[in-house]
Amino acid sequence: MEMTANEHALQQISDYYGIPDLKFGMNVIVNRKAGQVSGISISGLKAKLMNENKSICFHPTWETAYYDENWNVVKDFRKTTAK
Repeated sequence: MEMTANEHALQQISDYYGIPDLKFGMNVIVNRKAGQVSGISISGLKAKLMNENKSICFHPTWETAYYDENWNVVKDFRKTTAK
């Protein structure tokens, strides 16, 4: 089965930045806001925020942490973490 252009771009981001199992719908925290990866953007990725009715574009490593479906950390690029 062939990948779509978005799936291919997502795989490239996953490989380049070492983000295991990066996929659409993956849980993320971007700049202290919870969301889910929803697409590809010029800056890298898009996320649909969970507590706000909006989407954001973000660089894959800027103040971002990636989580599995149970909110276990998969990869954390944040310089500081909330306590």
